[in-house]
Amino acid sequence: PLGRKVANWNRLQQLNENVKFLVSDLRLPVNPLDIEDCDYIFHLAAMPGLSLSWEETRLYIDCNVLATANLLKACDPKSLKKFFYISSSSVYGRRIAGDESSPISPISPYGVTKLAAESMVAAYSSSTGLKYSIFRPFSVYGPRQRDDMAFNIFIRKLLNNQEIQVFGDGSQSRTNTYVEDLVNGLISGINNAKNGEIYNLCGNEQFNVSQVIETLGRILNKTPKVIFGTERLGDQHETKGDSQNARTHLGYSPQISLEVGLTKQIEWQMTQ
Repeated sequence: PLGRKVANWNRLQQLNENVKFLVSDLRLPVNPLDIEDCDYIFHLAAMPGLSLSWEETRLYIDCNVLATANLLKACDPKSLKKFFYISSSSVYGRRIAGDESSPISPISPYGVTKLAAESMVAAYSSSTGLKYSIFRPFSVYGPRQRDDMAFNIFIRKLLNNQEIQVFGDGSQSRTNTYVEDLVNGLISGINNAKNGEIYNLCGNEQFNVSQVIETLGRILNKTPKVIFGTERLGDQHETKGDSQNARTHLGYSPQISLEVGLTKQIEWQMTQ
């Protein structure tokens, strides 16, 4: 919800009085003066989610592709040290079991727009000399996770003793990324990411949906009530990422196990 995002931004301002807030709709031309003092840009603004992208495809194109182009056009390649684009594992498609050289074949409008934005960044760099790197996170979770994401929904349902609806048979698997590990990887990129390189950022453990729900039930000492349904259009079946590139260049080393990370997310959700 928008209210939660506003609260997160307000909390950032409380943590550091030097944080400058700028409200901007990137679907419109960006004023270069707004970003002229930036040394680095981490571009995370996007329209997320697989399912909704089939219903609101135009919105995804505007927010993920057009917005990226507008931001790039406002950048000065001579003064900006580097542009970091935060993409998604969704660009790989239904399955990935490898590194950044794995086949690219997105199966949702969301994945298509994220891949298009990657190409937009590379094209702008080729034309202007702008330095850039691309990060592809894998299913990020932890405190402050969006309400529409699976782990948040599962936890909420368990806390309220409600049935959990799973799309598909529960065998869909992920190498999920704990939010703190992701942030550490991004920060390391400032000094260590190579120009033009792509980096997978994911955890070390692979779990399927059923295993995640079982883990949550064990942590909460509850017996999950699960209903299996039809698989969602555009849903990935397996994302087994390899972060070798990030380990080599960034010193990336995920520290939080899934069980510890889920426990932290549960503790946060119980305070909401």
